[in-house]
Amino acid sequence: MKILLFFNIILIGLPFLSFSQEYQYIPFPDSGAVWSEVYNPAHDEENPVWDVYERFALSGEDTIIKNLSYKKLYLFYDTIFDKKKSLYMGGIREDNEKHIYYIGDSIHWLKPFNSFNDYNKEKEFLLYDFSLEIGDTLWEGNNNIFGKLIVEDIDTIQIENTLRKKFYFNYFWVEWIEGIGSLRGLLFAASDIPTGSSYPNNSLICFLQNNQVLYHEEHFIDCFPTTVSVETKQININIQVSPNPTNKIIIRFEWGNDKIETIDIFDLKGSLIKSISVTGKTLIEYSTEKLLPGIYLYKAVGLNNSTQTGKFVIQ
Repeated sequence: MKILLFFNIILIGLPFLSFSQEYQYIPFPDSGAVWSEVYNPAHDEENPVWDVYERFALSGEDTIIKNLSYKKLYLFYDTIFDKKKSLYMGGIREDNEKHIYYIGDSIHWLKPFNSFNDYNKEKEFLLYDFSLEIGDTLWEGNNNIFGKLIVEDIDTIQIENTLRKKFYFNYFWVEWIEGIGSLRGLLFAASDIPTGSSYPNNSLICFLQNNQVLYHEEHFIDCFPTTVSVETKQININIQVSPNPTNKIIIRFEWGNDKIETIDIFDLKGSLIKSISVTGKTLIEYSTEKLLPGIYLYKAVGLNNSTQTGKFVIQ
C-alpha cells in the first residue's frame, strides 16, 4: 500500500512540475559562489586520517590568461570570504558549449590533478562538460580524471526554484550537478580511487550562491566546520599566532598553559614541514625565513592525542 501511495504522489506531482517549471540550462557561476570542502590527505597505518577544511570562492573579478578571460578563483579558510586573507589560485571560465575550464595551481595531489607540476599549471584543462549525454565518454588527458568517465545516467533535480541536470558516471562515487560541479569538490580529480582508501579523498560539504545554500551534504551539520578532525578531540586552549598575516621572519605561537606537547607545521599539500616539541612551554618563536609566501596549517597536539588546528599566512 505504501508503495502504491508513493507512486501516486509522483504521478500527481509530475504534471504540476511540467506546467509550473521548465528546464533551462544553469550556467556555471562566475561570481558570488563558494564551495566548502573537506580534504583527507594520503595516509597509512602509522599516519591516521586528519581532515583539512577548505573553501573556494569566485570573486567575480576578471583575469586575462593567454588571451582568454577567466574569473578569479581564491582559496580561504574562514567562514566568510575575504579576498585580502585568501590565496589566489587561478581562473575558471565557461565556453559556449557548456565546457568548464580551469588554469592555475594545485592545492593538493589530485586537487586538481593535471596542474600539479609547474609545466601543467600553465595549461588550461577541462574540469566539466555539461553537454554530455548518456553513454558519452571523457578520456584522461585534457580532463581532471584518471582513465575514463562514462555517463551512465542523467537525472533532473530541483534545487530551490531551478531544475538542474545531475550526471552519474561509471565510478559510482562521481556525480556532477549542473551549475555546481562535482560532489567530490570543485577541483578534485575524478578517479578510480574508492572512498575510504589510503589515497587522498575529498568531499563537497556545501555550495553557496550569493550567501544562499544550494547544496548541503547531510553528514555535516555546519557548512563551515572547524579545522579540527572529526576523529580527534579538541583541547580547550587559545593559541595566539602573531603577527598573522606576517611578512616578518619570526612568527610567535603563544598559549599560556602547558597542555601542548608538539606543534606540527604543514603546507597546503598536507606535507609535514616541521614538528616542534613544546612540552612545558607557553610560547615559541618559529622562523619562517625558508617558507614561501602562502597559507600554512599548524596542528597542536596535547595530552591523550587531543588536537587543535589553525592556519597562518606568510605574505
